Amino acid sequence: MRALTIIQADFHRHWGGQAEVVLALSKALAARSHRITIACPPTKVTAGKTEESDLSARAREAGIPVFSECNFTKGFKPLSLLRDVRRLGSLLQKEKPDIYHCHGSQDHWIGALAIRKFSPTTKLIRTRHNIYPIHNHAANRWLFRKKTAQVVCIFGDQKKFFTDCGLLEAERLAVLHSPLPQEFVSAPSVERAVRRELKLSDATPLVGFVANFHPDKAPLDFVATAARVMKLHRDVHFAMAGHGPLDEPIRAELARLDLGSRFHMLGFRKDMVNVMASFDLLALTSVTREASSTVLKQAGAMGVPVIATDVGGTREVVDDGRTGILVKPGDVDALTMAVLALLNDPAKSRAMGEAGRKKVLSEFTAAAIAERTEALYFQALEKR
Repeated sequence: MRALTIIQADFHRHWGGQAEVVLALSKALAARSHRITIACPPTKVTAGKTEESDLSARAREAGIPVFSECNFTKGFKPLSLLRDVRRLGSLLQKEKPDIYHCHGSQDHWIGALAIRKFSPTTKLIRTRHNIYPIHNHAANRWLFRKKTAQVVCIFGDQKKFFTDCGLLEAERLAVLHSPLPQEFVSAPSVERAVRRELKLSDATPLVGFVANFHPDKAPLDFVATAARVMKLHRDVHFAMAGHGPLDEPIRAELARLDLGSRFHMLGFRKDMVNVMASFDLLALTSVTREASSTVLKQAGAMGVPVIATDVGGTREVVDDGRTGILVKPGDVDALTMAVLALLNDPAKSRAMGEAGRKKVLSEFTAAAIAERTEALYFQALEKR
């Protein structure tokens, strides 16, 4: 197959699961000899300081060209939109891409308008990452039916948001799960670094949580679970990695419960391979908006069994009873029982972790997802 020229676009300024997907997919496609450019916003503002966006910085570190002239501003702001269309149009005219693959609404609309004016032969692909309802109105019918060559969902049930409202038929929708970052597949060295930081022996059970501290992720359910488990299991420790709008409520709840030195706040971490490798169990307590969780795949790649709430696409990543345990969202009692069950049965826990590792490394690596994405691109190019 010939090498393609591809633009991957994402409107996020801050790092998160969607930006991580864009970078992992871009790196894997580049490894298949395709020419990749990542289009993302130029800067972010942190504590009054202007910095390069996280996706832009990490893409440059990986040697992937970056186009950072578009702001991809949220909301309908005509002047900003027209500026971005013109700026993206200059990139399209220069690169003459085969594929423009966008991952959000802002980069979708701007891409569609720029392609229409400046590069009509470029095929527009849209991956939809969230699980918000989508509306069947005239603008969306123009965007999705007429200007988008292929719509990608990141888990099977996500299709219903298009089909239930009549916007698209199931045949127009492909499913490609979010890829596992390559560093979890071929890590040059894995250290249980968090255990050294916390001065924990390898024999001390450590249950982890990794997510944005947002109400959708229900981090306070993890804290409540920890408090209950600690009363029944005197050796176990708990750790949370991440940050977000619930930082202060979490710290206030920890102080109220007085969980002491057995509960650890790790902050925002970039060394996620070593963080995951340090856990004996991973708990994901989301109550909404969980799609194709990268965190669950990261844990699986490290052989860490998972306990997760059954929301969104979680059951397509976790085989209940084989690679982990699924519980009802918001059910702290069930979370507590699941954690205790695996802590009290190390052999079962190890077997789940190994089954999870095999599943993730066979189905969800960036290389595997990139191969399927490449096939989707060529199918789109073959269609008129």
